[in-house]
Amino acid sequence: MIKLFKREKKKDVTLPTMIDKSFMMSMKPVRNPMIEWEKTAEGEIVIYLEKTPPKIIKKMASRKVAYKRIVLDAIGSFVWEMCDGKYTVNDIIKALMKKYKLRRLEAERSLLAFLRMLAQRKLIGLLPPKHITKSEG
Repeated sequence: MIKLFKREKKKDVTLPTMIDKSFMMSMKPVRNPMIEWEKTAEGEIVIYLEKTPPKIIKKMASRKVAYKRIVLDAIGSFVWEMCDGKYTVNDIIKALMKKYKLRRLEAERSLLAFLRMLAQRKLIGLLPPKHITKSEG
């Protein structure tokens, strides 16, 4: 019997190590400087993401760059503005608790989920604490 499709052997996948909670809380979120955004008169943040058309369309037509708009609500805008590399995750949690009268667990879970989503879309990065050297991590 002839094999039409070869299966690739599964590579050994090493899962990333779990990040210690205290380490995560001391990280500083920072916005991607390549991302365009603006604050509206209403105080909402609008993030502009460049849409990348499929390769075949790119080759056929040279058109203007299209953008996808992401409009953040009040809490998302508040968090986005604090993602400037000055505040730690813990600082942002405390600010959310104070401004929006949230419990610690509620603020922590929703913030971490939001930061994870922003990081997956490459809108932010997380800077490690300064006292960690490259040889340790």
